[in-house]
Amino acid sequence: MIEQQDQDFLRAFWERRVVVAYVLFALNILIFILMTFAGGWTNEATQLAFGVKSNPEINNGEIWRFVTPIFIHFGLMHLAFNSYALWILGPHVEKLYGPARFLFLYVMTGIAGVVASYFYHPTDVSAGASGAIFGLLGVLLVFSFKYRKSVPAFFTKALSRGILITIVINVVIGLLPQIDMSAHLGGLVAGGMLALVVPYQRPGEISGRGYKALESVLVLLVALSFLEVAVHYNGPGLSFQNLSAGLAGNRSVGIGGFIEAINAGQAAFEKSDEELSSDNVRNLQRSREDLAKAIQLMQHIPSLSGPADQLSSELLDLLQKQYAYIEEVERSGKTRSDFIGASPVSSRYKRNKQAIEEWVNREGSRYGIQNTN
Repeated sequence: MIEQQDQDFLRAFWERRVVVAYVLFALNILIFILMTFAGGWTNEATQLAFGVKSNPEINNGEIWRFVTPIFIHFGLMHLAFNSYALWILGPHVEKLYGPARFLFLYVMTGIAGVVASYFYHPTDVSAGASGAIFGLLGVLLVFSFKYRKSVPAFFTKALSRGILITIVINVVIGLLPQIDMSAHLGGLVAGGMLALVVPYQRPGEISGRGYKALESVLVLLVALSFLEVAVHYNGPGLSFQNLSAGLAGNRSVGIGGFIEAINAGQAAFEKSDEELSSDNVRNLQRSREDLAKAIQLMQHIPSLSGPADQLSSELLDLLQKQYAYIEEVERSGKTRSDFIGASPVSSRYKRNKQAIEEWVNREGSRYGIQNTN
C-alpha cells in the first residue's frame, strides 16, 4: 500500500505542468531551421555567425558564445539525439524541480559544458545541448541518492538504474571521433554538483520570488546572447537559395569551394576578354566553354556572408552576360564597339573584381582568405 506522503509526491509529480522543457526543445529546432536557411549547419561561416564555441572569438570578447552553443547543432542526427533526450529527460527534471530551477540547471550545466570544451579543446569549434543533457542526467542521478529516503523508493531506484544505463551508453558514444567528451563530462559534473545544493520543489511548494527572479534573469541572458549574435551577424543571409545549398550539402566544397568558384570565374572572364580584344572570333569556343564551367561553379558557390553573397551573385551575372555576348559574336562573326572595353560588361567586371579584393582585405581573414596579387 502506498503511504500518504508517497501519494502526495506522485500526485505533484504527475500533475505539474511542463513548459520550459518544451520551449527549449522548440528553440533548438528554430535555431536549426534558421541555420539551414543561412547555408546549412555544415557551413563554417554559418556556424561561426550563429555563435558556436570558438576560442579565438571568445578571446576577442564574444563571451555570449558560452551561452549560444547550447542551442546550436551540427546536423539532423545531432539535433535529433539531443532533442529526444531533452524531450525524455527535461519534463522529469522540470516536474521535480519546477520551471525556474529547471531552467537554472539546464542553462548552467550547458554553460559548464561549453567552458569545459573551451579549456580542453581550445582549437575546435563546438556546439550542442549535450552538456546540458548530461547535466540533467547528473541532476537526476544525485537526486535519486539525495532524496532516496523522502521520495518513493521504487521511484528513485528506477530513476537511478535508468540514468546509470543512459550515462554508460552516452559515454561509450562519446568515445567516438568528433564527439566532445569534455562538454559531456563538464555538464555531468556540474549537474551533480548543482543538485547537491539546489533543492527540488516539494509537493505543494510554490517557487518564491527569488527563483522567479532567477528565471527572468536566465531568460534575459539567453535573449541577450542571441541579440549579440544578431547585432554582430556577418554570415550568409537567410534565403531559399542558401536553404537549397545547405540541403545539397555544399560542405563538400566549403570555403575552399568559394575560393575555387571566384578564381575560376575571374580567370574565365579575363581570358574571354583577352580573346575578344584580339578580334580572333574563331578562338572563342574555348572561352565560352570555360565560362560555362565557371558559371556552373558559381551557381553552387558556398554562402559566406551577406556582402560576399552579393559580390558573388554579381560576378555570376557578369559571367552569364559575357557568355551571351560571346554567343552573339560567334553568330555574327564580329565584335561590337558601342561600349568601353572588350565586352559590354568589361567595366562592370573591373569594379566587381576591385570590390571583391576590398572585401577580402576587410573580412577575408575570418575565413582564411587573402589576396595573392
